[in-house]
Amino acid sequence: MRNKLIIIVAIFAFATGANAQNSDEAKNVIRQCREKCQSIKGGHYESEYRIKYMGSKDTSSCILSCDFVKDTTDKVFGKRFHSIEKYPTWTRYSIYTDEEFAHGSDKELERMPRIAWERKIEAIRHNFEFYEPLTDQDIYLLPNVDSPDDSLVTYSLADTTIDSKACYDVICLNTTPKRDIFGGTWLRNERRIWIDKQTYLPIQFYTVQVLLEDKDTQCQYTYDKLLSFDTTINYSRFTLESLPAEMIVKDYKPRKSVKPLGRGKPAPEWTLPTLSGDSISLADLQGKVVLLDFFYKGCAPCGAAMPVLQRLHEKYKDQGLAVIGIDPYDDPVKNEMTDFLEKRSVGYTVVFSDRELPQKYRVTSYPTLFFINREGKIVKYHEGFSQTMEQELEKQIQKMLKK
Repeated sequence: MRNKLIIIVAIFAFATGANAQNSDEAKNVIRQCREKCQSIKGGHYESEYRIKYMGSKDTSSCILSCDFVKDTTDKVFGKRFHSIEKYPTWTRYSIYTDEEFAHGSDKELERMPRIAWERKIEAIRHNFEFYEPLTDQDIYLLPNVDSPDDSLVTYSLADTTIDSKACYDVICLNTTPKRDIFGGTWLRNERRIWIDKQTYLPIQFYTVQVLLEDKDTQCQYTYDKLLSFDTTINYSRFTLESLPAEMIVKDYKPRKSVKPLGRGKPAPEWTLPTLSGDSISLADLQGKVVLLDFFYKGCAPCGAAMPVLQRLHEKYKDQGLAVIGIDPYDDPVKNEMTDFLEKRSVGYTVVFSDRELPQKYRVTSYPTLFFINREGKIVKYHEGFSQTMEQELEKQIQKMLKK
């Protein structure tokens, strides 16, 4: 049902745009809405948030409750806040003050002094959801229509009603193809914003991004709805003392970095199913040079590595190389893996594991690749994707095949 909702909303956007008023009027409404949002100093809001990620068929959702006050001098979040994200099966709390950041789920939070952990906080800040038009000074969802970079965007405007409120219905559309760093092409970037005619607040919006990877077109969708908003700033909320009494707050302790299994280690054994219903084991490959790729469908760097692996498979399969993809996250049927791999012309073997196998290989990032020699021992590992990846992998393959 949620997937149908996404499709219906997107189609409705095209129909509305066809009867829209001119672009100048739409830009003027965006200007006024942007100015209104930028004039907001803080307050309390509740909103509904939904997202469907690239490579996924499911939509996840949460209810956001947030107290915030903007702080233009702060370079980490640009605001202080006390946020509660309520998901169907768990709840996340996060507080950012002048001096520290604390976050966690259920009944336990980790506290991070800003002066000591600023870089770490910056690295994880994208994981926290906000109703951005209210909380952010630089509002991606409300473009600066007077910027030179805005020339590729087309605008349309219509009138509508949302929850008995008269609204402007604005569509911002960019269909100029743009290559991304992993080799895909963005075909569409669409934002649709419903703006209250009386207050000029955006009370609902969605974004649609369409990406072409090889022959596969994927879509990511987000939807936000403002349920309530009060401009009263409650400064007492921006302290750890405002947390429920039963919450446990612990000082953050960095996890020890774990490196994948390295040179000389025996490769952990496995027997795993293929898409055809057969199974294959690592023992079956003894005597071959094995290039093992841990990946999953929604991982952009993993997708970028697939054409590289396919070329190496085609070039060296008759010389004793076996390329094996191991996916520990996706369900072969539910996630339509046959279609996904066919559109990428993947001809090497792909198998599906539980999430314990990558732990045995000490995989902490994706993709992670392992070179396994003819005796079943790990010779080298490679993490991530880069433009020089193919040359690096091929050099190692040639070296191993000569032995």
